[in-house]
Amino acid sequence: MSMMRRRHIILATDLSARCDRAFERAVLLTREWDAQLIVVHALENEQLGRAASPRWHGIDRDRLDAETQISADLQRAGVAADVVVQRGSASEVIAELARNRPCDLIVTGIARELGLARAILGSTLEALARESVAPVLTVNRPARGSYDSAVVGTNFSKGSRAAVQATLQLFQPAQVTALHAYRLTGDRLGGMQINDEAAYLHLLGECRQFVADAAPATWQKVRCLAEIGFPETLLKLYALDRKVDLIAVGLEPRIPVATFLLGSTGRSLILSSPCDLLLVPAKWASSAGDAIDVPHRSPKRAIGASQVERHEDSVAVNAQNWRPARHQEALKTNTRH
Repeated sequence: MSMMRRRHIILATDLSARCDRAFERAVLLTREWDAQLIVVHALENEQLGRAASPRWHGIDRDRLDAETQISADLQRAGVAADVVVQRGSASEVIAELARNRPCDLIVTGIARELGLARAILGSTLEALARESVAPVLTVNRPARGSYDSAVVGTNFSKGSRAAVQATLQLFQPAQVTALHAYRLTGDRLGGMQINDEAAYLHLLGECRQFVADAAPATWQKVRCLAEIGFPETLLKLYALDRKVDLIAVGLEPRIPVATFLLGSTGRSLILSSPCDLLLVPAKWASSAGDAIDVPHRSPKRAIGASQVERHEDSVAVNAQNWRPARHQEALKTNTRH
């Protein structure tokens, strides 16, 4: 019997209060997984508001101060970790470290106040997640315990397939729901023209098949739901309604023009997720025996292609009886007519 490989966690911190919750979650996961923790901090001169220490000092005072603060935090938490402090942009320093060291998860935080700085940080985190070799966990809530529940957005892509696999592998035994958002081409603002049930049942079946292909040994543990609406809206609504601990989405490599024109579910959720958020790059490769590399296939269309239109970033959900009230009212209205 082969021994399980020890997991490795990278905690990316800017040493501000916004990363305190990320620090708590990284410590909790390190203990829970008996993982190797690496804490990384990037020194950016414009962030420090001053130039580096003069050469004649013989030491890099900024680096030493950061290492001292991180070491003190780790000592108070009672956790051992490697500490890496380097000069450069945060995204480049973190991505390079993840490429050169074993890494199963990158943990970080984001400021909760609104503003331009928050939006720029959201874009940086999204870019890091798209290019990373490991999932990126953005922590928004205090770490009070293990994740009990998670909802995974899927649009039947390689990215969403990776998100399903990563959630099942990293956060068992959390209860996992897969959510798929879609819309009918006949939708109009303020109401829905539907033969909705045919589309709903078809996409629900595709969602189940997609999850089964992604996780052959554990797919029966995943509940699936298909729902009309925008993915980021449905994911946030479901997380709030069901008090979900974690939202997970997959990210596809994308050209900048397409990102600008079509928007981004990942970036929207980074800035407004009501709970912790897991961003999984499409190129992430699972190390679990369960997640064998099943060839990706596009789901078949049992109903006419003109009847259903998927969002570029749409999601797949299987959540038993949960359906937004707006959708239920639309069904009642269409039933009357």
